[in-house]
Amino acid sequence: MDKNYWESFYSKQNAEFAPSLFAEYVVKNVSVSSQKLIELGCGNGRDATYFAQNGYSVLAVDQCTTEIEMLQERYSQVQNLQFVCGDFTNLPKDTQYDVVYSRFTLHSISKKEQDRVVAWAYDCLAINGVFCIEVRGQKNEIYKVGEPVAGEPDAFVLDNHYRRFLHFDVFTEELQSKGFVLELAKEDKGFAPFNGSDETFMRVIARKKA
Repeated sequence: MDKNYWESFYSKQNAEFAPSLFAEYVVKNVSVSSQKLIELGCGNGRDATYFAQNGYSVLAVDQCTTEIEMLQERYSQVQNLQFVCGDFTNLPKDTQYDVVYSRFTLHSISKKEQDRVVAWAYDCLAINGVFCIEVRGQKNEIYKVGEPVAGEPDAFVLDNHYRRFLHFDVFTEELQSKGFVLELAKEDKGFAPFNGSDETFMRVIARKKA
């Protein structure tokens, strides 16, 4: 993951604290028996804080040290919200969660790291827990734009930023092969409009069944 890129990016985004449409969708439409949530790659914390405001007990992980230190200070008195600096592709398996939330993070890591995250999510979710994913797929408008990354199919560097574009059918089949049941799996516009543009993204809600 491009740590320096994200450190710079989030330093400019701290004023933007409206939750993403995906976070709002999860709160309004995804049912869980309890509300212990981990966010993989929390960025400036806008979705993590939104989940906490809606009753979730939140652990938010990101590798951007400066951002996490700022968030830890800002939310030090909030009981149900914890920010931790770390690599979400190498997390311990010592805690169970009801929700694993990953927005715009799986396309920032390699396929090998993605496979590790998916396996970790399944192992660490409680029965009937959900893996909530929003990510760039191969129908995204900037797919194949930029410099191809050697040895990594469907990965490109654009404006000094690494992105890997997932194949919808392959990814959803891999989730199901791990044991997830897909409650939502779409690749479409309307999920994440930004600054007047409306790119195509993948949105997946995968539940761990008994």
